[in-house]
Amino acid sequence: MSKSMNRKKNYVDKSIQGGLVRRIFFHWLTFFFVTALAVVAIKSLLGDPSVGLSDRVSAEVKDFGYLAIVIVALFPAFMLDTVRFSNRFVGPITRLRRHLKEMTTKGATDDIKFRDNDFWQPVAGEFNDMNEIFRQQQAEIADLKSQLNKTTQTTS
Repeated sequence: MSKSMNRKKNYVDKSIQGGLVRRIFFHWLTFFFVTALAVVAIKSLLGDPSVGLSDRVSAEVKDFGYLAIVIVALFPAFMLDTVRFSNRFVGPITRLRRHLKEMTTKGATDDIKFRDNDFWQPVAGEFNDMNEIFRQQQAEIADLKSQLNKTTQTTS
């Protein structure tokens, strides 16, 4: 992969990646609390019957606290990985949108190239094929305008 194709930032589309991060956060939080509740409840109910239930619950909450620290510590790494992974589908669409906008304002644009590990590789080829047809049509229109100008100048 060329040096120019390295990602310069992780967060490229606030609406898509932000929505994904919020959704993963909600799922992670739900999973964490359901797991905590299940572990504490099961271990408390199956614990030593000679110890009171409230004592068993508080002991299990304390024991789960250590696991909770590990789970919470891993959370930022999972979120960063989610954002980086999302670049494989957000990046190409962001690049495609930029090229489409450039086509509408300037005419034909440079061919598009996605990174080797990006999703939707065929889209780049399809866009480039369309862009080539657009270039040819723009050249044909320019040629026809030139011919029309020559014809009107000779008849005047």
